[in-house]
Amino acid sequence: MKKAERNGHTKKGTNHTGKSHTLGEEGDKMAQKRGFDLLKEKVPEFRNPLKTAGIAAAGVLIFLGIMVFFQWFDGLKWYAALISQFIVALVCSVFSRFYVKNAEKYRKKYGNRAYRNFFFHFVILLLVTGNACIFHPLLVKGPPLLPVYLALVLGTFLVLMRFLFEWHIHRSGFDEIGHGLGIFMVFPEEAQRVSSDIYSYIRHPMFAGDLCLALGFAVLRNNLLAVLTALVCLIPFLIEARLEDRELVKRFREEHRRYIRETPAIFPRLRDTGKFFRFLFSKGTKKNE
Repeated sequence: MKKAERNGHTKKGTNHTGKSHTLGEEGDKMAQKRGFDLLKEKVPEFRNPLKTAGIAAAGVLIFLGIMVFFQWFDGLKWYAALISQFIVALVCSVFSRFYVKNAEKYRKKYGNRAYRNFFFHFVILLLVTGNACIFHPLLVKGPPLLPVYLALVLGTFLVLMRFLFEWHIHRSGFDEIGHGLGIFMVFPEEAQRVSSDIYSYIRHPMFAGDLCLALGFAVLRNNLLAVLTALVCLIPFLIEARLEDRELVKRFREEHRRYIRETPAIFPRLRDTGKFFRFLFSKGTKKNE
């Protein structure tokens, strides 16, 4: 999960005068900031280029360390890639639980510095372990599953689907920093829930896109073991989706319970599959009635 859903069902609302609004004066102020500007507001270290580079370097080093672990462990047995993927997926799931369960506690304990501490304690580790699971299939070896040309075409299509999902998520009002990195998990009053556009088909499209990316890498690697390894990514995705939905039910109560009943988590309903793919490859929007 390159950027997991992280309280992603939010965006700015519009009042009867047509002007944008958020909940509360602080939310209105923060609504003016998005992306990296919002991250710098919450994590002062990102205002310094050297510290930003240091944070990025630390994340990359942890990621590479996990990939080295995969490379070593996968060589022990032919099926070892599944075991190593499960281990890291389990670690990622544990971070997801702490991530969701501690957001409110951090806010009460640290106040304005809540997200800064939350980011260094949970967000970095969740991002790194999630992305390691997504990229792991690229390392997995095995007998060819498909003709090379077919694997190349299908794998490339799945990878590009990830970016198509991301485009629709962005169109829905999803801020990859504010929402995707959990700022609004800690400060939920700074935005509102959204269930329109791609979110009217599935509740967690970011996880669906990340699964497409992992499967795309697996198909490009062109072996069954790589595909099975990619499917293990569903474990942390489904766990985090369930945890986030529980938190959103606490916040929005019956409104989100109804949304859960009416909208599947990661895969569209079978009867809506055709509409969903037509929506993905169009510029139109669909909103809940």
